[in-house]
Amino acid sequence: MNQGTLFQVMVFGALYAVGFFIVYLVGRRKSPRNAIQYSVGSWVGLMAVVLVGDGPSSCVLFVILFLVSFIVFRKKADISLQAFFTANHIYKAATAPEQVSTLLGSQYYSCADVKMTVQTGEEICFNWWQGMTSSTGMSGNAHVTTFTYYLAVSFAPNTISEQFKRVAREKIDTSGFTFRQKFNRFFVLDTVTPIRIAETENGSFVIIWQTYHDVERFRYYIDWLKANLSGTKKLEPVEMPIEREPVPILLPETPSLPVIPSSRQHHEQALGRVPKIYVHSAR
Repeated sequence: MNQGTLFQVMVFGALYAVGFFIVYLVGRRKSPRNAIQYSVGSWVGLMAVVLVGDGPSSCVLFVILFLVSFIVFRKKADISLQAFFTANHIYKAATAPEQVSTLLGSQYYSCADVKMTVQTGEEICFNWWQGMTSSTGMSGNAHVTTFTYYLAVSFAPNTISEQFKRVAREKIDTSGFTFRQKFNRFFVLDTVTPIRIAETENGSFVIIWQTYHDVERFRYYIDWLKANLSGTKKLEPVEMPIEREPVPILLPETPSLPVIPSSRQHHEQALGRVPKIYVHSAR
C-alpha cells in the first residue's frame, strides 16, 4: 500500500466514522432501541454507493446523500410533531397552574392545554408540560453539554378518579421488573416508566417522564392516558346533610369572587398557537 492510498484510507475512514456516529446519535434520540440498526443501514448504504464509483467520488456522493436525507427526515419529523399537536388538541396555555409550575420549575417547562376525548366519549382537560435541562462537563479538554428532556401531565383537583391515581402509581413501581428489563434500563433510557408522581397542596395530580420530544413517545403517552382515563368520573365534593330546624338560620352573605376563565376559554384563545419544540444536539 503506497502513501497516497494510505492517506485516502485515513481521510475517508475518518469521514465515514463521523457520519456513522452522527447517525447513531440521531437514531438514539429518535428510537433508542433501533439506533444500531440505523447505523448498520447507513453502512449498507455506504457500501452500495462505493460500488457505484471510486473512492473520492463515492465519498462525496455519500456525504451529499447523508446531508440531504438528514435535512429531509428532520423536516418531516418537525412537521409531523406539529401535526400531532394539532390532531390531539395540544395548544399553548394562556395561563399555567401556579402550584404545578412551582413544582416543576417554570424556567424549565412550557405549558399547554389539552382537551382529550377518551374511549367512553367523556372529555377530560389537563395540562401538558414539556421540559428540558442542560448540564455542562469536561471531556478531555473540551466542554460537553448534555440535554435532558422531560414530559409532565397535570390534572386539576377533583377531575380524575382514585383508580387512575392508583394505576399511575403502579406504573412507576419497578420492583417487578425482570433482569432483562433492568439490564435494558441501564443502557437505554426508559421512556415508559414515570420518574416521579406528585400531588400539589391544592390537589393537582402530576406525572413526570424522562423522555424524548418526538411523535413516537408522545403518541404512546396519549394512548396510555386515553386507555386508563376511560371511565374516569369527576370527583364531586361530598355535601353533609343539613339538619332541618324549626327556626330559619340566617347565613352571612358570600362576597362575589372574580370570574376565573375556564379551560375551554383558554383552549379557544390559544387556538392555532402550537408550542414549538427546539431539539438540541449534545456537543
